[in-house]
Amino acid sequence: MKLLLLMSVAVVCVALAFVWKSPWIGGVGLLIAFVAMFTDRDDVKVHERGSYETEKSVRHMRTKRDR
Repeated sequence: MKLLLLMSVAVVCVALAFVWKSPWIGGVGLLIAFVAMFTDRDDVKVHERGSYETEKSVRHMRTKRDR
């Protein structure tokens, strides 16, 4: 949800930079987009402590095998 909000603000800032012809607003929008990308967390749990495979990778392998 935070990613969507920050990316929306970034798009608005870049659009305003074109409307108002103020390039610094677009720069602020790009900085906000950069922060949004690197603060987005996609935590993945490890299925077993001794395993290197995550639940996501195991699910992906099972769906490929079932097709």
